[in-house]
Amino acid sequence: MSRFDYDPLGWRPLFTAGCALVFGLPLLAGGWQLLAEGLTRPHLQLLLAQPGLWHSAALSLWIGAASTLGSLLLTALLLAHSDSRAFCWLRRLLSPLLALPHVAFAIGFAFLLAPSGWLLRLFSPTLTGFELPPDWQTLRDPAGLGLILALTLKETPFLLLMAIAAQDPARVARQQWLGASLGFSAPQIWWRLLLPAQWPALRLPIYAVAAYGVAVVDLAQLLGPDAPAPLAVRLWLWYQDPDLLWRGATTSGALLLLAITALLIALLRLLEWLHKEMGKGCWLDGKRAAPHPLANRLAAGSAFTLITLNLAVLAALLLWSLARRWPFPALWPSQWSGHYWFDLLPTLSPLLTTSILLALASGAIALAMAVLSLEAQKAGRRLWPLWLICLPLLLPQASLLFGIRLGVDWFSLGWGGDGIGWGWVLWSQLLFVFPYVYLCLHGPYRQFDPRITQSALLLGATPWRAWWQVKAPLLARPLLFAFAVGAAVSLAQYLPTLLFGAGRVVTITTEAVAIGSGLNRRLAGLYGLLQLLLPLLIYLLALWLPARINPALKGGSSR
Repeated sequence: MSRFDYDPLGWRPLFTAGCALVFGLPLLAGGWQLLAEGLTRPHLQLLLAQPGLWHSAALSLWIGAASTLGSLLLTALLLAHSDSRAFCWLRRLLSPLLALPHVAFAIGFAFLLAPSGWLLRLFSPTLTGFELPPDWQTLRDPAGLGLILALTLKETPFLLLMAIAAQDPARVARQQWLGASLGFSAPQIWWRLLLPAQWPALRLPIYAVAAYGVAVVDLAQLLGPDAPAPLAVRLWLWYQDPDLLWRGATTSGALLLLAITALLIALLRLLEWLHKEMGKGCWLDGKRAAPHPLANRLAAGSAFTLITLNLAVLAALLLWSLARRWPFPALWPSQWSGHYWFDLLPTLSPLLTTSILLALASGAIALAMAVLSLEAQKAGRRLWPLWLICLPLLLPQASLLFGIRLGVDWFSLGWGGDGIGWGWVLWSQLLFVFPYVYLCLHGPYRQFDPRITQSALLLGATPWRAWWQVKAPLLARPLLFAFAVGAAVSLAQYLPTLLFGAGRVVTITTEAVAIGSGLNRRLAGLYGLLQLLLPLLIYLLALWLPARINPALKGGSSR
């Protein structure tokens, strides 16, 4: 055993056993309880007797598939034209785009897309002739197009970040040089060389986006159809029913949602296989072609649209939170008021404190766990397969949480607890925060040159000192960015907070969804803006601190 693998305290097996006990055991118990409850005949009969069940199931599959394919195509288009100025701007703004929570984006997006929204006000009445809002169903449409568009726009920055983080700069530079020397254009190099090599690294993030799109609850309540609603929303409504018989139908429906997600992931795997196997003839035909002007303009327009829409969402949230009177079709409020800010903000301190503490605790614990997991990987061998670490992201959240809730209730009977409270909310959020933090650190850790820390060890430094004084400062940017991602994911958790908080633990997200579903746009704008400001402050701090920790990073890239 080399000195670099010396483990005098045996923390690696202890850490592995602790993770299995804290996370693996409840997951297994929850899965067993979900199968035991969901496959019973009365529960299945009650589920199958519900009107519009298969319509809701098809709607969930359609929304998940369309939003995932839209995000994937948009990501590929932007990366194929990554040498454009618009993409450079988009890459610099990825952190603020990721800082915008899904709920805040959905509330602001509704302010833009509604029949009386800001987008139609830009052209009314000059071009449209509308003096009153038209009777259009741009939100909650039966096909879920508004929800699909919102999910596509929100998930594209995440896939971009995962694709950029998975790229080895030296290898990409060699492939680009090789392709350019053979006379291929930059988009051809991406489609023929880079994308086929990146499929394995993009596989898990794409599956996570698909699982989220199938089982999304909070965004579906704000933007999705409701006659009938997607299956995940109906499951949540059944779970809240005071009649306990509906809990059984919820477990059976959770298994159906799990089957839908598995079907979508299988279809995405088939798409990957078709692209890699059936597309070889196109990749190897040797044809050279100049970049198409239309594709260049489409990529630049997509990057510009992403940036502009997010800025417009921020502006809409701010304006509605300060508007006292804003009649249609006026472009700006006719009367302004800070009533909600002055009257409600002082009373929101407990809500904000709970949200911030949960976010900081989740981000810090997940960061420590991710670092320990990555440090425990010796000689290129993983303690856990990457798909197992990302399992909470690959399963529909509703199915996973309903099963875990059953498992926790079963365990709670032994010690007289109820499985509800701040600690349980923190634990349930960590199930989803940790995989995101791990994914953010996996690429930088893999690209880090181990000879740097080995040199420190050869000079007499302890493993802890070598990490703290050598490795951590060099990885300051990805470490702090991973923490910011974890905190932002925690702030955005809706279903875990409701299931394990049961009204005792209230966060800014649960309140924003409840108020955003109502008719008070001013209050919804205030809550949406507050939900945006919290992760944005954490991201700005994560961008500012690395240069203070390691002055060599000042003016460097985010990688």
